[in-house]
Amino acid sequence: MNEFLLVNYASQTLANKKLANLFTFKNIDKIDIEKMVSEWNEVLNKKNMYVEILKENESSAQIYAYRPEKLTYVLNQTKVKTLLTSLGYKTGDLDQCIKHLKFRFKKESFPHEIGIFLGYPYEDVVGFIENKGDKFLVNGYWKVYAKKDEKIKLFEAYNKIKKSYKLIYKSPRDLNRLCVR
Repeated sequence: MNEFLLVNYASQTLANKKLANLFTFKNIDKIDIEKMVSEWNEVLNKKNMYVEILKENESSAQIYAYRPEKLTYVLNQTKVKTLLTSLGYKTGDLDQCIKHLKFRFKKESFPHEIGIFLGYPYEDVVGFIENKGDKFLVNGYWKVYAKKDEKIKLFEAYNKIKKSYKLIYKSPRDLNRLCVR
């Protein structure tokens, strides 16, 4: 089932410490990615975590692992609604937002508002957009434009989660056990 991908790239979301993670799955072995994601969802949905394919081609897929309740909370923030509405999102409907994000991924190689969907702080998403990815204070899990010290501590916590999840995963390999409600 390739659970190690989730452990390696989405451990913070599995641990319920981060809204979402996004990673690229290189499909070297030509496996059925939709089947893999469906199998993950069979286990994870029971713990309120979901996985979606945002974009796919013959050799890779952009895979989005997220917590719907946390995402809904973020999407309901006034400033986030304003930003996303200006980009064509209907923020009152989570399913529509995910569908529109998939559409945006097809139009653009990497839509900048993805940061909102990954739980990046609003000021950093807007800072990235306004500065076109330049003039950041630090580059970690995302490019930081405000509250540098606070974000560095958060990145360190994320690194600890990833490291511990890799160790835990080695035995026994039970995705259900690793996903925190």
